[in-house]
Amino acid sequence: MRFLTENLALKGVSLALAAGLWFVIAGETTSEIGLAVPLELRNFPAALELTGEPVDSVEVRLRASPGIIHALGPGEVSAQIDLTGTKEGERIIHMTPGSIRVPFGVKVVKISPSILTLNFEGTMQKTVPIRPRVAGRPGSGYEVGEVVSQPTEVRIAGPRSRVQEVESAFTEPVSVEGARASIVDDRNIGLQDPLLRLLGSPRVQVTARIREVEEKRTIEGVEITVRGGAAGVRPETVRIVLEGPASALRRVSATDLKPYVDATHLEAPGSLPVAVEILPGHAGVKIKATEPAAVQARPGARKKG
Repeated sequence: MRFLTENLALKGVSLALAAGLWFVIAGETTSEIGLAVPLELRNFPAALELTGEPVDSVEVRLRASPGIIHALGPGEVSAQIDLTGTKEGERIIHMTPGSIRVPFGVKVVKISPSILTLNFEGTMQKTVPIRPRVAGRPGSGYEVGEVVSQPTEVRIAGPRSRVQEVESAFTEPVSVEGARASIVDDRNIGLQDPLLRLLGSPRVQVTARIREVEEKRTIEGVEITVRGGAAGVRPETVRIVLEGPASALRRVSATDLKPYVDATHLEAPGSLPVAVEILPGHAGVKIKATEPAAVQARPGARKKG
């Protein structure tokens, strides 16, 4: 028992220090603090997507000495869920103090919500058309003729059920306010569903083709010619309805239009459709209609044209 009596003075000091430390710790007040801490999903399966309302954080109530509480810094506390082995479907997660990473000396008192329901769905990819958009109005007398993007399609990915519902992506609007010529600009692509993402470049080139406002013009009494044989026609003239840019329509005269019928196979009186040629130099002008669209023809009469 000699070792019990050796160094009594040193042992007494050690015992006094230990007792004093215990009393300090036992008598020290504690503080509590509530924090919103980020939720970390560890070992997330590569072929699954998280659906439903996203859970990015949980509320935790922590208890520790005032010194430790006041010294807590960003990133020192986080909630962690291990998703190893997770399969498609619903998974219920119970949050425990062991789910919360805290510094030494900090106690987790409460977690809210304490139960999380996470839904997982398989990943799907799909190619959808891009719908380019414009904003504003072209200059007076002009209109938007066509809006196209290059490329015309984009590949998207996300939860299977959400991808299946998507029919197209869209672009930021291209302003055509006051435009009198075509506009080409680069724009970002967007998707309405925030759970979906783009694969590849998020930007496309959008072209808004601006043209003169198209109008109609009618030219009366244009004489019909007969091709391919001799025939008489009734009526001998037609009314021609034209469509195209206003400036181009103004340059067209009756002599620029050549309505005709083909009598090559006409062997008995009958109806022949009227076709119309436009002389060169009238780009953009189209034949909208001929009135009448067909005429009565009788073979053997003097050939016209």
